[in-house]
Amino acid sequence: GVRRQANARAEVLLAAGAVNSPQLLELSGVGDGALLRQFNIPVIADSPAVGRALQDHLAVSYFFRSRVPTLNDQLAPFLGKVRAALRYALGRRGPLAMSVNQAGAFLRSRSELTRPNLHIYFNPASYSTTTAGPRRRLMNPDPYPGFLMSYNTCRPMSRGSIHIRSSDPLMSPAIVPNSLATDADVRDVYDGARVVRRIAAAAPLAEVTEAEREPGPGMQSDPDVLADFRRRAGTVFHPCGTCAMGADPRTSVVDPRLRVHGVTGLRVVDASIFPNITSGNLNCPTIMVAEKAADLILEDSSGPVA
Repeated sequence: GVRRQANARAEVLLAAGAVNSPQLLELSGVGDGALLRQFNIPVIADSPAVGRALQDHLAVSYFFRSRVPTLNDQLAPFLGKVRAALRYALGRRGPLAMSVNQAGAFLRSRSELTRPNLHIYFNPASYSTTTAGPRRRLMNPDPYPGFLMSYNTCRPMSRGSIHIRSSDPLMSPAIVPNSLATDADVRDVYDGARVVRRIAAAAPLAEVTEAEREPGPGMQSDPDVLADFRRRAGTVFHPCGTCAMGADPRTSVVDPRLRVHGVTGLRVVDASIFPNITSGNLNCPTIMVAEKAADLILEDSSGPVA
């Protein structure tokens, strides 16, 4: 490729996300000195917290057969797929114009908790997944009426990491989720399964529920629930925390004004700066970070503001 160089007149803003922001910092010489020297990268700032404290939401779905029609009835048949595609293409209507989940809730699974620890999702469809290639998974609606409920823990305590594996910027970093590493996270998994099943067993949902398809009524014990979660759970795509904000350069990457510790003229502006994951989706909090960053940059600017 062609090497290009761009010079910043004021500041450089890094907004590559919780995966690539720590990767770019380490490739640029900002990170754990021992790691950087391992790949012969000159150390600009020895910042051991770069790439640490990875957090994410993991969710698992419980699938149920239904006694009444659901979206499966529209989307499972071939002609139904064609009809849904045409409705969306011609008028942005129909099931393809809907959100993935049609209902949700934030719940406290135990009375002693002061804030929700579980996020519940409801979808009036059930499906299986197949892999069509290394980067694409296809959802196949079940050939019978069904629905699903999913849950994820709101504030996991486990911390993972993201670090470079080479000085080659084209090599993907090593991502170590380290999920379910604490007893508190495991307990929330147990509670989530109980809450989902309690909702399914409550009227009026119980009246339209024929059976639990997956993981199935045989999966009841805590060890079975945990094993099933480990086998089937997946990311909700909320990674954060890998360039965490804080006052101490030994345990954080950016200061409260988003400036990288030990480096002048460099800020990180994305979800990687969250010290702790938010209870729900990261989209709005990340937008708030960007809006606040704009204010901080203007406040710190010594030049005229257009």
